[in-house]
Amino acid sequence: MRTLDNAYALIIGVDNEQKTDIFQKDASAFYNVLSDEQLCGYKKENITLLLDKDATSENIVGALDNYIEKIDANSSFLLFYSGHGGYHEGRSYLLPYLASSTNLVFGKDLREKLSQMKSKRMFILFDCCHSGGFFESEKDDIIVQSISNNIDTNSVPQASNLEGMAQEIDDEQGMVIMASSQSHERSWARGTCSIFTESLIEAFKAENLKQKHFLVDEFVRTVETANYVFERTPDKFMELKKIDNENISKGGEQVIREKMQMPYANLQMSTDFAICYIPEELKSKISTKKFPKANQKTEDIVSKSNSSQSWERDEGNNLLLFVHGFSGESNDTFGNIPEMLQSDSNFDGWAMKPLGYVPVVQPKLGKDIWGAVLDVDKIAGYLKTSIQYKFKDYDRIAIVAHSLGGLVVQKAILGLDDDNKNRISHFIMFGTPSNGIAPEVLTKQWNKKYSEMSSEGNFIKSLRNEWKNTFNGTFPFKLKVAASTDDEYVSIESCHKPFNNEHREFVIRKHLDIVKPKSDKDPTYALIIDTLTGSKFFKDFNNSEEINLVLGKYDAVVKKLLPNKDSLDKKGITQLVFALEGLERKDEVYDLLNTHPVAKGNTDLMGILGGRYKRDYLKTFSVQSSAAAFEHYTKALELSMENEDYAQIYYHAINLAFMSIVAEENESKMMKYAKQALGATEYCRDNVWKYATVAEANMYIGDMEKAKEFYIKASENAPIREKISMHTNAYAGYVALMQTDNQEDEFIQFLKARLLS
Repeated sequence: MRTLDNAYALIIGVDNEQKTDIFQKDASAFYNVLSDEQLCGYKKENITLLLDKDATSENIVGALDNYIEKIDANSSFLLFYSGHGGYHEGRSYLLPYLASSTNLVFGKDLREKLSQMKSKRMFILFDCCHSGGFFESEKDDIIVQSISNNIDTNSVPQASNLEGMAQEIDDEQGMVIMASSQSHERSWARGTCSIFTESLIEAFKAENLKQKHFLVDEFVRTVETANYVFERTPDKFMELKKIDNENISKGGEQVIREKMQMPYANLQMSTDFAICYIPEELKSKISTKKFPKANQKTEDIVSKSNSSQSWERDEGNNLLLFVHGFSGESNDTFGNIPEMLQSDSNFDGWAMKPLGYVPVVQPKLGKDIWGAVLDVDKIAGYLKTSIQYKFKDYDRIAIVAHSLGGLVVQKAILGLDDDNKNRISHFIMFGTPSNGIAPEVLTKQWNKKYSEMSSEGNFIKSLRNEWKNTFNGTFPFKLKVAASTDDEYVSIESCHKPFNNEHREFVIRKHLDIVKPKSDKDPTYALIIDTLTGSKFFKDFNNSEEINLVLGKYDAVVKKLLPNKDSLDKKGITQLVFALEGLERKDEVYDLLNTHPVAKGNTDLMGILGGRYKRDYLKTFSVQSSAAAFEHYTKALELSMENEDYAQIYYHAINLAFMSIVAEENESKMMKYAKQALGATEYCRDNVWKYATVAEANMYIGDMEKAKEFYIKASENAPIREKISMHTNAYAGYVALMQTDNQEDEFIQFLKARLLS
């Protein structure tokens, strides 16, 4: 017998109008799977099921009071409600049996009850019909719901909005809330269950875990459940729509006119806690290895919650909101920018908050630079709702976004009504791929893994068309779009192309460092200050030579730097070399590298140049960039061997192995360089990059177990930025080597679990 002793649930299914039994069916089906000892393992005596006439306001409140007495700090609590709900004049409510204006269950009262529970591990689920449409397959027609005639229609409108309820009860301290659809959408059902509840039941039965090669523990957890429901509910909606279209072709009447049903969730949840057991049949898949994270003890139903953001500030009439990308975390993506701004008296009237994933809440594809459209839609829905409800008391909102966070903000802004759009005062994006990923890059480097982000795909094209049609170049907010000249993932074209010149800016940083200024003189910080205060953003904060290189003005760089070449430092020499190469003055390049006191014999400098071309190749797949990368890495390797500098030998050799398989598909060259890199590591002290090199080299020569062993070693103490860099090389190399990007491939799953978790 397998039961969870300290897990409690309140399940409610009620149609206040008594016109359909779909709500009761939802609740009963959910109860059955939750109480099954072979599945979820809740004790039946720990579940309260209120159906139809039993789901009165008094019984709901009474059940909550009962749990307040029972629940302790180690308990978990689940609330499932299938029925109607509404939002009116700043108050959200649920509709109990025979609802009237005097017995509604208001969000404020529900929050008060939940706050009295000692547990901080709460999973709140609302399956509510917003306009009230359900598709009954056995009747083959639509039942249109409306608010009960028992309710005073002058005080309660015939519109539902459970996003408002979710925002009202969210404590951001360990409460996970999901609603079945966004405010402008209906929730749908066919047959015996709504499609949202059907998706939930599949997640609680661990349908999404059955194809995995290994499981980390014996629990179904909140984040994987939310991700699955976000994926399956829209799929099921499209299946319904397909059936509807088939009905039309047979002469039936069109009934489903909506574009989508997309669930809502509060994504700033601070824990990824266990909510139930996995089915007994899956227990054999629990891994005994220590990756990707340590197993939880069976009796430990939850993980500890994280503390709130130390820099978050609530005071002020204005809000400065920070939205990070999918590789980041809400507490540290923007470095010390929030603290620097808070020390500036110009921002005394500004509250500051993060919005996005906290460390335990990972996107569908893990902590990678790129992500899935589903993740963009999911976070955009949360941001839009937060602006409408959670942040409704702020006069104006300024947003700073990084990477895919910029796409999230664009999508969210498009979903706002005009009043809320006009509350957005500033919008700054750093390193955002607004024009997507070039198709050739998707095919060559990622083997179409991130095809939804294609510049020619439906998502990007639709986003760009809607943005253009909505604003047509004239924005109600101040807009700045910053591209990095040294971004190894996002091209300048993708950042800048959709926007006019007056909105474009340059800064110089790698992708993950672009929003981590080192001082108040840093171009990133200066751009934020300029945009928010209107002060001039001095271009001399930036490196004009670097920008000229990107813009192809090599001659200007050469004219400025070449006469002073003898006094140039390493960075200046690097820029001069790039400019000379751009002008195809190869002889002068090698003269500098061979004779300049800073560059002579400097294999590290050659590696920097090789890396620059390697990154450009991975963004553009330019033959010229590939050739230049090979040229610099090869020259650097030769010099490193002459100097017996083994650390430099393995650095250049492993990069040549990577380029050999990814750019040339030459396995023999790849094998030669991989073995050379592996041999050199034996003479070097242990560190993160040595371990990563040993791992990558073993992957190339076919010893996958040794590769796993050293990727585990490399990642144990590595920050997320280093782990993403390792994953980029490992994934691209493995895909090129094995000619597969099957996400169920055991090694690909390992890389994701170890390096992107």
